[in-house]
Amino acid sequence: MFAATKGLVLTFVLFAGAFALHIVGGATDQGWLFAIAVGLIFLIATGYSGFALWIAGLAHAGTRAAAWTDLLGGIAGSALTIGALWAANDRAFEPWHFAAAPLIEAGVSGLVVLIVTHVGLVHPKREAVTS
Repeated sequence: MFAATKGLVLTFVLFAGAFALHIVGGATDQGWLFAIAVGLIFLIATGYSGFALWIAGLAHAGTRAAAWTDLLGGIAGSALTIGALWAANDRAFEPWHFAAAPLIEAGVSGLVVLIVTHVGLVHPKREAVTS
């Protein structure tokens, strides 16, 4: 379970870093930095469980740890995606945000896992994690 925790926590650290960067970009009136940070916020939020699985080294693993990482990452990513959609919608919630966020998170996370496993960023033998 250490790998799962590592993946979830480090993915949140990446999200928090992007969030801090967007604050810095907005506060210093650097539109380019703000735009990059917002892009990173959306990418990490919508691909949260995929990034957590990749960082944990569980993208290929069919273990309980991989399943828990995917589930908890999906919940966290959906919540963060709802927040990102809220912010992009002039800080107003819409009913579709709550329905779309888990679907978007699952789709982007699936794409992240597909890319990292098929482009060679993850080696299946290295991921023989049994936790």
